Amino acid sequence: MKLTDSRGPQIDTQKCVEQAGGNRFDLVLIATVRARELSRRHKAAGHTTQVNAPVSALLEIQEGKIGREYLKRVE
Repeated sequence: MKLTDSRGPQIDTQKCVEQAGGNRFDLVLIATVRARELSRRHKAAGHTTQVNAPVSALLEIQEGKIGREYLKRVE
């Protein structure tokens, strides 16, 4: 995770799309489900910095912690 000045973490959207199987729609679904889960405190964010749930979800996707298989698990 790269932290820049005061703008917060930098998210590489192309890498996120690749981690989601090359499909932007799946990326949106994965990020939405994970962000809701994080906001409800079902899982630990895994990041110690103060970022909101959608950013944490995208960072997890970018780092390869969750991917397309995540959708099958939550169906």
